[in-house]
Amino acid sequence: MNINITIADKVAAVQGAPCIICGNSDYSVSFTFDAEWDDYEIKTARFVYASAGKMHSTDVVFEGDTVTAPVLSGVSEVFVGVYAGNLHTTTPARIPCKQSILCGDPVHAEPTPDVYNQLMELLASKGGTAAVAGCAAVTPAEETIITKAVYKEVTD
Repeated sequence: MNINITIADKVAAVQGAPCIICGNSDYSVSFTFDAEWDDYEIKTARFVYASAGKMHSTDVVFEGDTVTAPVLSGVSEVFVGVYAGNLHTTTPARIPCKQSILCGDPVHAEPTPDVYNQLMELLASKGGTAAVAGCAAVTPAEETIITKAVYKEVTD
C-alpha cells in the first residue's frame, strides 16, 4: 500500500486517510516535495513512534520520492518527516496505526515447570535422553540444556 505525503514549507502532511496495520511489510511512502528539496536526490525519512512505553525512531535513506516504511508492531501512530543535509521537515506527518493479530504477547509463553516435568517424563517413557541419563541423575547444566531444547521445540 502506498501512502502519499506532501512536504511544503518544511511541513509534512499526509494525503487522504491512510492507516498502517502493524506487522505488515508492504507499506511505502511517496513524497511530493516543494522546490526547496530539488538539490537533494538522496534523503532520509524518519519514522518516530512509541512502542513498549518508549519513543523510537527508524531512519530510512532513499533516492527519489518513495521510501519503504519499516515494519511496525504494537504502535498506535507513527510520525514521518524527512531530512537531507541541513534541510529538514519542522512538522512531521501523522499516520494512525492499527494493531494486528501479531501485536502483543508472544504466541508461545515459556513452558511452566509442570509442563517441563511432564515433557521430561514423556521423554523418559519413550527412551529419550532423559531415560539414558536417568531423570534423577540429570545435572543442573544438563537440565539447562534440556530446558532450552524443550522450550525451542515447544515454541517452534
